[in-house]
Amino acid sequence: MKEDSPFSLSSTRSFEEIMRRSSSYVDDYTLGLQFPACDFGSYYLYATLSGNGACQAINLGVTIGHDTGSNVNIPQLSGDPDKIWIVTSLICNNKSYRSFDFTTYKRSDAIYSRRGLDLQVADVVRVRGSWPHFEMYFKDKEYDIVYQIEGYAGYAHWVPDHVSTTMAYSYLLFPDFKLHGTITVKDEVFKIHGIGSLDHVFGRNINNPTGPVIGFWHADPIMWEDKHASNGLFYLDHKGNPYIKGGVMTLPDGGYHPAHNFEIEYLEFAKGTSYSGLEADCQIVPRRWRAKMESSHGTLTYETNPVEVFDPKSGAKLVEPCVLSKVSGEFCDFNGKVIRLTGKCYNEYESGAINPSKL
Repeated sequence: MKEDSPFSLSSTRSFEEIMRRSSSYVDDYTLGLQFPACDFGSYYLYATLSGNGACQAINLGVTIGHDTGSNVNIPQLSGDPDKIWIVTSLICNNKSYRSFDFTTYKRSDAIYSRRGLDLQVADVVRVRGSWPHFEMYFKDKEYDIVYQIEGYAGYAHWVPDHVSTTMAYSYLLFPDFKLHGTITVKDEVFKIHGIGSLDHVFGRNINNPTGPVIGFWHADPIMWEDKHASNGLFYLDHKGNPYIKGGVMTLPDGGYHPAHNFEIEYLEFAKGTSYSGLEADCQIVPRRWRAKMESSHGTLTYETNPVEVFDPKSGAKLVEPCVLSKVSGEFCDFNGKVIRLTGKCYNEYESGAINPSKL
């Protein structure tokens, strides 16, 4: 079977045709035993969407094999290298369609090709492409939502050598992934475009008793003025010491500007759900914060305000760790010129040993 162009599937094929398992793109080595050279690996997209339409933000992710998970309040991450974790999330018409699957699929349901990137999990996930173009196809069976996304990255931001008590890992981040595509909610089709953060995390499980325990981490991908991006990582260990406080921005000229410092000051908290959404107990999650990102070419400061979202089934107001926010800020370059900005943020907050409200 002749392989089609990897960058035209969304316009030429149905989702069912895209996801049909086929040996035409798989080499002799599959994921039956391991993610290549890793105990675990993942691909995650956090993106806010342009305009004032129904769809405002998405989070799509797949993890093959899990670390222990004991330090990040996700007991489903049990350290089983055979597991697959899939998350799909959509903010649409102020409803949060957030779905997790920890149990349905295993490595035997995944196939992987080393010709560029081509990862498929059964009939629900396909991530494929090669620099700088990538495609993501996900199906949320709980809410009957199909995501067909493609786009291109401008820059790669590499953050290597994380070492904790249980794992050693690195991640590669595309902070300015400009995307477009369609989201089909039941039978309603939405055309979308925006800017997001696409990352690839991968590593090995280790036994390192003297390593740092995760306090919490907070990543802040923001789309500024529908054209630029920033993404800071505020990551503390279990004693409140900074493990990583850095990031990257494309302000104000669209260039690649790594940031040597990123800090968050929390302004408001609330009782909410965990990242997985499956735990019975509530936890404290950030709602509003003020942040500063410092780079060699200038300083970005901003403040966030949450957008209220509701449960699509019950209609109840939701308080989630991943918050869709409106953002206002300013960038001051090294000559003192100030640019005032507005944007949107769909953050990632993952709790651990530290309650952020006690800092």
